[in-house]
Amino acid sequence: MLCDEMMRKEILSRLTGYRLEHTLGCERAAVKLAHRYGADVEKCAFAAILHDITKRLSREEQLCLCEKYGIIPCDVEIIEWKMLHGKTAAAVAQREYQAPADVVHAIACHTTGCADMSLLDKIIYLADFIEDTRDFKGVEPARALAKQDIDKALLYCFDFSLNDLLERGKLIHKDTCEARNWLIKQGAVRA
Repeated sequence: MLCDEMMRKEILSRLTGYRLEHTLGCERAAVKLAHRYGADVEKCAFAAILHDITKRLSREEQLCLCEKYGIIPCDVEIIEWKMLHGKTAAAVAQREYQAPADVVHAIACHTTGCADMSLLDKIIYLADFIEDTRDFKGVEPARALAKQDIDKALLYCFDFSLNDLLERGKLIHKDTCEARNWLIKQGAVRA
């Protein structure tokens, strides 16, 4: 067993307010997606409850965790420091909760995506985007696509996120571009 009830309660006790509700929503979405696409339900649930464990931390705290765990932020992550929570949460998951490598990887790439995404990676990225507390223009098409084709749903999410970042004048992480390009090379087509 990856996460018994006592560990789950301890993890969730580190979260409050919206972050707790979002995490529980992400867990529900990840479990549904795991059942739909034949993934390991336990790993999906474990990754989902850990994915935002460091999200509440400040820039300084994120950078301290990077130093502590030997994470070297790229130039984009230094400026858009909120992206760091994927990598720092992955480190915490590995060191404090003994998460297996595939769960750690899914947590690490849940904010940007990456090339060669595993099914677990895809589920955590998508669950984070579509979970039921999310309420933004564009979430409903993603939810509908998630019920039909995980790769089409992911491509939609990447396109949506890239357009949002461009509209807001934000930097774009290379991993997101590589994830989108990889999906298209794998045959994913827009819905």
